[in-house]
Amino acid sequence: MIDLKKEFPITSTYTYLNTPFTGVLSSEVSKKIQDMEEAYRLRGSVFTNEYENQIIEDTKSLIAKIYNSKAENIGLLNNFSTGFNLILNDLSDSSKVVLLTQDYPSVNLPVKSRHFQIYEVDINHHLYENLRKVFSEESPDFFMFSMSQFISGITFSMDALKELKNEFPSVSFMVDATQYCGTESFDFENSPFDVFGTSGYKWINAGLGNAFFLIKDSFLNRFNFKTIGSNSLSSKPEGEPRLTGFLEPGHYDILAVARLKFALEFHYNKVGIDFIESNIKTLSKQAKAQFLEMNLLDNEIINADAYQNIFSLKGDEKLMEKLQDKGILSAYRGGRIRVGFQYFNTGTDLEMLLNELRENS
Repeated sequence: MIDLKKEFPITSTYTYLNTPFTGVLSSEVSKKIQDMEEAYRLRGSVFTNEYENQIIEDTKSLIAKIYNSKAENIGLLNNFSTGFNLILNDLSDSSKVVLLTQDYPSVNLPVKSRHFQIYEVDINHHLYENLRKVFSEESPDFFMFSMSQFISGITFSMDALKELKNEFPSVSFMVDATQYCGTESFDFENSPFDVFGTSGYKWINAGLGNAFFLIKDSFLNRFNFKTIGSNSLSSKPEGEPRLTGFLEPGHYDILAVARLKFALEFHYNKVGIDFIESNIKTLSKQAKAQFLEMNLLDNEIINADAYQNIFSLKGDEKLMEKLQDKGILSAYRGGRIRVGFQYFNTGTDLEMLLNELRENS
């Protein structure tokens, strides 16, 4: 049995409900990356020559195995936003794109900065009906969105998305999974997504500076992606361009990629996604029931029966500061207090939060 307090010592000091802002490295991952950094410091190019290709290949193979994707269809880079912009660069200016009005700026801003024809859909109780309506009336080329919303915490139903994709197969689904990836089991090839991108620093606790994209064959073969560099080739300096080489034109940050690899191994192989998913969902359902009873959620948006593990609670910055003074870490987003429940959180953490909210209500 893993000692989560030992692996995440911050949980002994704080009630850490701020994974939606940033996850934390486990002690095991931190030790491994420190050893690798020291080896790099002492050996320089000898270290790079010996380990770079293997780290990249092993990381892509691991991602492919975990998420059921083709290794050659995986792009490794520094963050979601960079990869998303690289994809958008080569889409036709005449493209029709559906966005969610309240979505993360790193999804909506890059789209709006280009010349696409944009249709925005509000998040409310009729979300799927509204999407179905705009898909039917406007025949968009793309639906670009976050799987879990960064403020409200609403998480899309995979079954509902599959129904939409089956009804509208010509619409390419491009998803930002940064607030979702690592919270439950996921099968990319059998998902409704054409493009799945995520940064590693939140729910898989891989630290800053790493991200990956999974892309279906059908999507890669439809477009002529022009971004290229020596690292985009199958072999330097005269190889053929790789399928996802446009996402990887320059050298890798091999330490950041190694941290991603170590974090994925810890997350999926050591802790286990079944344990993680069960813990998150059990605690989140308990929390949501309490938050609804205390009238802390936006009833115009939140469906009481839908699952989510990120919550946007009524409260101002002063209340957030009071929570922080009590050692309860959260974030202030959209005029509300945002909390999220990770697998290392416990019922005690929830009670700590509820007691302080009751005292300050």
